[in-house]
Amino acid sequence: MKIAFIIASLGSGGAERVLVSLANELCKEHSIKIIKFDDKPSFYELKSSISLYELPQFCYKNLYHKIMSRFKKYFALRKALKQSKADIFISFLDTTNIACIVAKIGLKSPLIISEHSTQSYLKAKIWRFLRRISYPYCSALTVLSKQDKAYYERFVKRVEILLNPCHFSPSKANKKENLVLFVGRLDSNKNPSMFIRAISLLDENLRVNYSFCIAGDGELRKKLETQALNLGVKIEFLGRVKDMKALYERAKILCLCSFIEGLPTVLIESLFFKIARISTDYINSAKDLIDDEKDGFLVAVDDSQGLAKKLELLMKDENLRQKLAQNALKRCEDFNPEKIKKQWLELIKELK
Repeated sequence: MKIAFIIASLGSGGAERVLVSLANELCKEHSIKIIKFDDKPSFYELKSSISLYELPQFCYKNLYHKIMSRFKKYFALRKALKQSKADIFISFLDTTNIACIVAKIGLKSPLIISEHSTQSYLKAKIWRFLRRISYPYCSALTVLSKQDKAYYERFVKRVEILLNPCHFSPSKANKKENLVLFVGRLDSNKNPSMFIRAISLLDENLRVNYSFCIAGDGELRKKLETQALNLGVKIEFLGRVKDMKALYERAKILCLCSFIEGLPTVLIESLFFKIARISTDYINSAKDLIDDEKDGFLVAVDDSQGLAKKLELLMKDENLRQKLAQNALKRCEDFNPEKIKKQWLELIKELK
């Protein structure tokens, strides 16, 4: 079977990781092509059998060029879809989904569109309008939560919950360092500022016995480095990290501070490495991934004091930290790539 994935880019984001993980699984038995909008290399490693096609790049210097470039990109996408001769198309993320629905008009192959953030994450009214009028024309929509399923079922005929696969297996490494991690883009939604504020509130004796790292990059990096300096907090800014496995194996605690999430990759990946997880109860509900006080801790959104208190509990009580991490291991099977690949194939075969 020929399967074509479509995405804007293959950067270091969670949705991009999911696409690559899924493509790498499916290519063992099927012909896989990835069509992407930009010309940058994939951050994640792709299997050699996967065909990668980049749309032509257009000029965006002024308003006229921006308008014309959108038309050119639409026709380039439509041409790429036709030439792929795929049995099924799978597109990732809202604006790409909308573009694919329009570009596929008249083509017979089914189109599955996939959402990887909560529906409320898309703020611009024009894009929300375009999503509302275009999504009913997809063959199926995949989402990550019950809340989003209920929302989209009001205007999309077929909506399925398909969780993100995780390419890790439970770690056998037992040696941990006194290391606390923040992993994610350095932008306002991921709220890394909350992480820095929480560390500044910790008892000095705890802070000197632990290391704190931020893995990720983004437009707020310089501002965050200045914030850490002004608060007297020692944090290592690692930038984008290729070998997350090595980092997870070292860490004892992971913090997620987001306002809005779909199904955050870091809360899934850290399950496999005996890491105690603390997360804000972000919009779309972290309760899908954390059972509070059983396999992790939840704190209110942007509550740096609450985060500091939970951090202190775990840093002072290693038995509690290990208990939460051990309980979290029980969730790993939910994200088994083979299991999720079978669910995708069942959906694909039904639509074909």
